[in-house]
Amino acid sequence: MSNMTFKDRLSRAARTSVPLLLIPAFFLIGLYAGPRLIGAYRTVFPPAQYTTGDHAALYAKAGHPVVMYATTTCPYCAKARALFAEQGVAYTEYQIDKSEAANAEFTAKGGIGVPLLYIGERRIDGFRESAIRDALASLRK
Repeated sequence: MSNMTFKDRLSRAARTSVPLLLIPAFFLIGLYAGPRLIGAYRTVFPPAQYTTGDHAALYAKAGHPVVMYATTTCPYCAKARALFAEQGVAYTEYQIDKSEAANAEFTAKGGIGVPLLYIGERRIDGFRESAIRDALASLRK
């Protein structure tokens, strides 16, 4: 080992330290680029505003073709209520924080967040004003 030249020692140090330096470098690049790539993906492929299905059994039980699963403290649920009031929409609201039965139905329907809206054939997860207005307009036709 004592007969190693400076060039050999430098080459050996580089082979040892470069991989050790690449790990944190790639980690930091991932922390920076990851969220930006997700944002770019969602810009190119936006999530669906609603899904469609047959909700006739729900409407028969509720008595209205507009149903909302909500909580009493949710600000987006309050926005949905205000929008329904503005549009003069009669709807049935199930408050999942006050009723175990409503919470069980909400969970059975795969609900994750509130408001969970059923308008006509559309299911809208979350407050998406343009999707709600569009669903109400299609319901009136």
